[in-house]
Amino acid sequence: MVGVLSPDEVEDVLYGGSVGRVACLADGQPYVVPLTYAYAGGDVYARALPGRLVTALRARPGACFEVDEREGPVAWRSVVAEAAYEELGEGAERRAALGLLAGSAPAAVPAAVPGVVFRLRLTAKSGRFAATVGR
Repeated sequence: MVGVLSPDEVEDVLYGGSVGRVACLADGQPYVVPLTYAYAGGDVYARALPGRLVTALRARPGACFEVDEREGPVAWRSVVAEAAYEELGEGAERRAALGLLAGSAPAAVPAAVPGVVFRLRLTAKSGRFAATVGR
């Protein structure tokens, strides 16, 4: 059985995940990067090293975020969201985001390594699932 996740189930997947994928356009080509994230207040928080992803999102802040989970050999849930990229400069928001990421597993980019802390403001979210009969 394949179906659509309810809004509450979408939130469960986002809160329960720790590794998601950010997709954007880099030099006119689709580009996707897996990264450790934290979800809070309807937004995704992450940290990345300067590079192709950050350069692309600075140039064009529209992005897509995806997270999924497997529940056995054939069952899964997946969420896809449209998002707007925002860098978090020095200050309280950045410190709060780093605090959220500090507890993530796998660990995000180590705090000692310079990185870009950012938020993805999710503007639209949807999800699907596949389950064995009797879900």
